[in-house]
Amino acid sequence: MSRGKRKQNENVSGNSIAQVLAQALERHENGYFDEAEKAYHEILSKEPEHPIALHFLGVLLFQLGNNEEAKALISRALDIAPDYADAHYNLGKVHHEMGDVDKAISSYKAALKHDASSPESYNRLGLALEQKGCQEEAVTSYEAALQFDPGFLDALNNLGNLLRMLEKPQDAIEKFKLAIDIDSMFLEAHHNLGNVYQDMFMFGEAIKCYERALSIDPNFEESQKNLGSCLLGNGEHRRGLRYLRKSCGVIEFTLGSKAGCQIKN
Repeated sequence: MSRGKRKQNENVSGNSIAQVLAQALERHENGYFDEAEKAYHEILSKEPEHPIALHFLGVLLFQLGNNEEAKALISRALDIAPDYADAHYNLGKVHHEMGDVDKAISSYKAALKHDASSPESYNRLGLALEQKGCQEEAVTSYEAALQFDPGFLDALNNLGNLLRMLEKPQDAIEKFKLAIDIDSMFLEAHHNLGNVYQDMFMFGEAIKCYERALSIDPNFEESQKNLGSCLLGNGEHRRGLRYLRKSCGVIEFTLGSKAGCQIKN
């Protein structure tokens, strides 16, 4: 490369590529997507094979719902830098969003090959494996995520849900309670803990969990619906119907030979 060409590549609109990239990443992180996209393109106009700019432009387009172009850009970044773990991870997310679970699994595993201590990659791999029906492998993946980050709330929640599906309620309860101990405002953990208690017909405990979830988000319809069902199961019919109306719409009762219940959404 000539000295002049090298100097051109080191300068984008008066700033070094490193400076422009830092600005782009900051704008991206703060949600200024238009400005970030312009900066990534500015870098790529001078250095078309810049893997970091390609990767993060792909991530940005994925966030905007442009999955095909995101996949192409991140794949280009990996052609240039095959050991780029974060790019493998984000390509996995794109494949996952597009419904290609097998390719998502391959990408998450590639990310772990180059960064074997990434709890995020193990968590996403667990989700993909669970979706594919490989439940025991998914448990192992979630557990690996928690080995590297014991306070990883998403992994605790995902593992708890899977343990519930595997009919291991006490183990599931342990995970949800641990998540709540870490973050008492973690709505999903309260709701999912309620689901386990509901499975066990422990309606009183389930009611407490759903009420706690609704104290965090009064409009969370799943908790409204499940709370209504548990209140009915606990004999509190008036309150139960009130919560069911909130979540399902108007409930109309008719009297006559065809008495029944109609739910309008």
